Amino acid sequence: MLDTRLPGNEDYRKRVQEEAAYLSSKGWYHTIELPDGRSIQGLHSLETQREKLNAFPIPQDLRGKTALDIGAWTGWYSFELERRGARVTALDCVSPDEFFQARSLLGSQAAHLALDVDELDPQSAGMFDYVLFFGVLYHLRHPLLALEKVCSVTREAAFVESYVIDGASPAAEDSGVPNLLEFYETDELGGQLDNWYGPNTRCLLALCRSAGFARVRLESVVGGRARVSCYRRWEPPPENPPHPAPEIRSALNNRTSDARFHHGKDEYVCLFFRSSQPGLTRERVFASVDGYGVPALFLKDFGDGGYQLNFRCPPWLAPGPHEVRLRAAGSPYSGPFRIEKL
Repeated sequence: MLDTRLPGNEDYRKRVQEEAAYLSSKGWYHTIELPDGRSIQGLHSLETQREKLNAFPIPQDLRGKTALDIGAWTGWYSFELERRGARVTALDCVSPDEFFQARSLLGSQAAHLALDVDELDPQSAGMFDYVLFFGVLYHLRHPLLALEKVCSVTREAAFVESYVIDGASPAAEDSGVPNLLEFYETDELGGQLDNWYGPNTRCLLALCRSAGFARVRLESVVGGRARVSCYRRWEPPPENPPHPAPEIRSALNNRTSDARFHHGKDEYVCLFFRSSQPGLTRERVFASVDGYGVPALFLKDFGDGGYQLNFRCPPWLAPGPHEVRLRAAGSPYSGPFRIEKL
């Protein structure tokens, strides 16, 4: 595990300081390739930028899709997704001149939003098929809340890239290594005052799941940084499922025991259902709200086919009715059960 606080371990701090000095003298974070073949050199090379983006399963053809690039800065990733055909919004906490200069030179139509991640929601930014969240998480004081915000605006998948404290030797998910999150009060990480947290790789995956993503997959860990693909929906059910769909009996608020949920409160759904499929576990049941998967937190088997499944009610649901459905690993989806967000 890399601990930047230990005396003598200055590699990460040195790299960060070198990057800061480069940006102070040059100003461009990304290298931008111009239409005439020339390039404006930035801190990161075209080869580095392409390798990172291509490490994720993002389609080459994004025509008809929307994309959000969080922490866009100079905007190379925004412009590349636009080149692939997406309608792109670049988001950052500031509006750097370099982005607008590059946008003009490239003839880009990418939109730009100056927002903090804490301000991000479907009302302020809209919904996007694909979301990039590269190099931002550890700069934020509330990392789980930030990932919830990212999840709230994602339709299909978000792609997360982050510093991890075990980047040199990440443990396998089934290794029994605990989820660890280091907190940096001042400038312990890289000598920067806006670096707040360093998760280990297992913790980063757990944070993405806890934020509301249905499926999370580690793509790679390169240079002390993990790359994670986060999907909003479960895999589709089998074409010829061997078991019938579960039957939802009720879906209740764990606090109030009714089917109403409240804005601004941390509330959980207690979903009671029946299934004839044997051997159900928490990992083999898949709940959804309005078609988006929600990770299960708890499953209790009452016997005789009766079960209780608990999951967090997505906090970004708009007021009004919403449909909960459920399937098991070998079944189709159940009929809907309605809950209401107040």
